[in-house]
Amino acid sequence: MPAHVSSDEFVHSPGPGMTAQLPVTKLPGLSPFTRAALRAARITRCDQLLDAAADDERRRSLQRRTGLDLDTLVDLARRADMMRLHGVGSVFAMMLAELDVRDVSTVAMQDPVDLHHRLCALNQRLRVSRRSPTPDEVRDWVAQANGLPVILKV
Repeated sequence: MPAHVSSDEFVHSPGPGMTAQLPVTKLPGLSPFTRAALRAARITRCDQLLDAAADDERRRSLQRRTGLDLDTLVDLARRADMMRLHGVGSVFAMMLAELDVRDVSTVAMQDPVDLHHRLCALNQRLRVSRRSPTPDEVRDWVAQANGLPVILKV
């Protein structure tokens, strides 16, 4: 493990089909209040968040434990769901969300060529990332998504 990374932040690169062990603190747009509420509910990783917010019943339970509203929990669960795709980091996940592709099930329904073109156009217009994803990366995301079980029910 690199010396500059603490043990609770070290993330082994997950392969396709593995839920990312990414700390929830790495999800973009996480407010200090939300981070503290999740920590108080002992949710520190994306896989834990996804499990705790996978369906409406679980989200309502999580809402009672955290005080976070249901819309926030759905949004957070979608971000955690995207982390199951190897190669989709927070920047590419934000780009996909801009295109209303917010969870693994939605990625699975995409045409890879069309999605790649839309991501490139978005990045050219907004300059979200230093580079756009390659056609092979997008094709891989769609293939991974098609091979993953549906965990999140929105």
